[in-house]
Amino acid sequence: MKLAVGVDVGNTKTVAVVWDLSGRARGIGRGGCGNWEQLGEERSAKVITGVVGEALAMAGEGMEEVAQAHMGMAGLDWPDDGPRVRQALVAAGWECGLTLENDSFLTLRAGSPEGHGIGVTAGTGICCAIVRADGEKYFYGGFTDLGGGTSTAGRALQAVIRAEDGRGRPTALTEAVLGKTGHKNTTELVYDVHRCGHPVSGDLLNRAVFAVAAKGDEVAVAIVTRFGCELALCATNLIRRYGLTEGDPAVVAAGSRFVKTGPLLFETFRREVLKAAPRARVVLSDYPPVMGAVRGALAACGADAEEVWEEAKRSAAAKGWFVEDTGGARKGDGDDR
Repeated sequence: MKLAVGVDVGNTKTVAVVWDLSGRARGIGRGGCGNWEQLGEERSAKVITGVVGEALAMAGEGMEEVAQAHMGMAGLDWPDDGPRVRQALVAAGWECGLTLENDSFLTLRAGSPEGHGIGVTAGTGICCAIVRADGEKYFYGGFTDLGGGTSTAGRALQAVIRAEDGRGRPTALTEAVLGKTGHKNTTELVYDVHRCGHPVSGDLLNRAVFAVAAKGDEVAVAIVTRFGCELALCATNLIRRYGLTEGDPAVVAAGSRFVKTGPLLFETFRREVLKAAPRARVVLSDYPPVMGAVRGALAACGADAEEVWEEAKRSAAAKGWFVEDTGGARKGDGDDR
């Protein structure tokens, strides 16, 4: 057996990649939601197996060549979740070594130079995790009071409504949102949402808030800044909890909200983290979470030498598989595609 498989199982998409043990990229597969909480264990295992099969087909190999698979999974939140999902995967034909963990750990595995530290992911939701040098792990995120895109979208709509009725300041969000929805005014928009049951797309609202914030609108800037401070709190809480305020931990930021929305969110996050730990190494990850799964699978195969990981990163860059995932729009245009 000569292959390592990494899988990022998400609420929106599932990505699987195949690497050989020398660090060379061999195949990739993509699919839709694989979260077992939404699909159930059996359907989740079917999605994962199909996506991995696509990656193996590109590599020209079969499951019998897989030595180890490392899966970071949305919804793997409690101690009894893992055995249930593992049982479904085994029933679906998985016979190789399997490591299952919450997907929050993949960010820091992919982006930290040492493979340990703190990772904060901001996408549809948010999550935060720490992996210590001795392997101790902890994460949270699923039950935080402020989520990812859902939260910022709601605040954007609220700002438009408050600007109309006088509770809030005027904002360029009004023109931006009305221009995207086609409503003549805010009253018409609110009536359509409230009485006609036509909600405004969260993606639309997020595109508006980040684009308007990039142009300096105070209300939009406040929404993005508040979100950045909440994300930083996720990291600084762990920094204090584990006594790292005087250390230099790697703090890795990743996810679509960080990499596809312009610099404001990350710069806010970075500033707030450095207030708590001035020596922290705060980085915006150049690699998607699935690369953290690759790193974990290679390590489990004993291929955890630094040169293998460096080759794995070079191979990923050469393939160009992750340009869109890692911020093809990271030029500060405020777009949250």
